[in-house]
Amino acid sequence: MRLAALLVLLLAACAAHAQPEPGTCRTGVSEDSLTVNDVAARVFNTGSLFFGNTTTNGTGYLVPKDTGRSPVFAASLWLGGTVGGQLRVAGATYSGFSFWPGPLSDDARPIDPSDCSAYDRIYTVSRADVAAYYATGRATDNLRDWPYGLGAPVLDGDGVAGNYNLAGGDQPAVRGDETAWWVMNDVGGPHSYGTPPMGVEVRVEAFALARVPLHQTTFYRYTFTNRTAETIDSVYTGLWTDTDLGGSSDDYLGSDTTASMGYTYNADDSDLEYGVPPAFGVQVAEGPIGYANGRDDDGDGATDEPGERLGMTAAMQQFDGCTFEACNGAGQYRFMRGLWGDGSVVRERGFGYEQPVSAPVTTFSFNGDPVLNRPWSEVNPGPGLPPSPTYERRFVTSTGPFRLLPGQSETVLFALPFAQGTTNLDSITRLRGVAAAARAVVRAGALDPVRVDGTVPVAPPDQRISLSVPSPNPFTDRASVTVRAPSGTAVRATLHDVLGRVVAVLHDGPTGGAETEVRVPGAGLAPGVYLVRVVVPAGERTVPLFRR
Repeated sequence: MRLAALLVLLLAACAAHAQPEPGTCRTGVSEDSLTVNDVAARVFNTGSLFFGNTTTNGTGYLVPKDTGRSPVFAASLWLGGTVGGQLRVAGATYSGFSFWPGPLSDDARPIDPSDCSAYDRIYTVSRADVAAYYATGRATDNLRDWPYGLGAPVLDGDGVAGNYNLAGGDQPAVRGDETAWWVMNDVGGPHSYGTPPMGVEVRVEAFALARVPLHQTTFYRYTFTNRTAETIDSVYTGLWTDTDLGGSSDDYLGSDTTASMGYTYNADDSDLEYGVPPAFGVQVAEGPIGYANGRDDDGDGATDEPGERLGMTAAMQQFDGCTFEACNGAGQYRFMRGLWGDGSVVRERGFGYEQPVSAPVTTFSFNGDPVLNRPWSEVNPGPGLPPSPTYERRFVTSTGPFRLLPGQSETVLFALPFAQGTTNLDSITRLRGVAAAARAVVRAGALDPVRVDGTVPVAPPDQRISLSVPSPNPFTDRASVTVRAPSGTAVRATLHDVLGRVVAVLHDGPTGGAETEVRVPGAGLAPGVYLVRVVVPAGERTVPLFRR
């Protein structure tokens, strides 16, 4: 009995250890926009897209970007899985966001569990920014500060792996023509939907291309890393979307399994805002490496081959009531799996709930073709049934299941295509063409980062800087580094740990003379090696420093 009791206590202790303790970080407030093509897309460091902070009135995603018209009100990343049979889910809708700024340490905790604000920043860089730097020697703040130490990808140019030296030829690994990069985690605070954190770090690349036919499409690439010592099983991820397609009261939903896409279209040929109504989709452009399922998920003619990536595995409509939308983490997880909030299956008839058992079971809402008036669609819900009533639509487009082993990463890419044709149904046809183009460029590797051609500019004599040797070095209480640069030069000096993470901002502003003393406080720093990085418009310098 004593041995059994001890075993129970040990198992309980292991279970408690496996559950990351939430921090007390505030919700991120950083935001930025993709604007390189014909979309203005607002992004946030909370897991939310297009909605949050000051962007709350349906202005977070505009297509065409100069018209003020929008096909979508809000979107949000959902992620869920099980650890030892216990459900863990992160994701929200309009509030109660469950992702916080910054990376996780190896113990699956934020760097500072009480304050994640040091990492509350989104870094947006375009290929034009890099080209302008080569032409003029002037770098934007985000190009200068590209956070390689946090995992932001770099194209090497100086022959030194694992660093970012803009003046030496390194470049941010920009996908498409413009990329916004940030990192967040699900442990910075408690989850509003009631499940424990997973202990997952999420690195995000939101990007866009300026070229036709993808000039009205944006992409969102999420890299999930399990920072715990436990395996996360049966993982699903999806984008929850509130699609207000211009005038939102006459929208319909559909799903297209061949395009791996859920989409919104208009019930008739007239939209209050757009006139001729467009169609808008959420597409799993490249899913995770999933469990074996007997399907040819990537369309290459082979089934369950090593490395095969999933496509869309569920597209679920939502409307009011906990059966029909997610009121808690269990509901979120069910919707991502293609079930109703009460766990019941979807059947291809009517609106899909509690339909006759003769109706086929599916995980894809309204998967019939409305262009051809085929059931099961909102135009044709089934034999003898009238078209669906029109109302505001919400849905979740998801993929899974997959597994995250301790320390393992997995990547999922979503695309948001848009098309406007001559009629509401013609817009669907054109949307499918854009979605096909998106998947084609992914499979061809055309979205992989490519270097911007150019020569690193040589700083003119009046912009060159030099740094003194840190003194004292090693240090305990305080050290100083002298920056020699012309008076008035814009200087940003930061202290980094050995992983490249910013520990402190030491100076940020113009120099007051030919020499500026940058002080490094030792209080609160653990013993070890640090780097003082000094950046001016024409380049940067770094010197090592040792804290006793």
